[in-house]
Amino acid sequence: MLIRYLKDRADGKYKGRLKKGLRTPEKEFVKPILEALVELGGKAEMRTVLDRVYQKMRDLLNEYDMQTLPSLPKQKRWENTAQWARNTMINKGLLKADSPRGIWEITKQGEIYLKN
Repeated sequence: MLIRYLKDRADGKYKGRLKKGLRTPEKEFVKPILEALVELGGKAEMRTVLDRVYQKMRDLLNEYDMQTLPSLPKQKRWENTAQWARNTMINKGLLKADSPRGIWEITKQGEIYLKN
């Protein structure tokens, strides 16, 4: 199902959901997140991880990734995608599910995944 991506002519801001395929997919965030966590000693605060991920991905991120979300005007789309990638990575056992709130932590399985 395609959902239209509408542009508000008055202020130039986009409203609604983005069409599938326009943003960088979640899977592209997996390796940079794991690399960032290893570089940061295995765990770090979310903002620190996201800052490191941005440095790794800034040349890959496109104009849609850099836009803020209509539902969360203070959050860029790529940050939201990275957070969803984290959720998927927890479900796959690559990141710890029981880390304290706001802390991202790699698992042994995540370290093995990154090496392969």
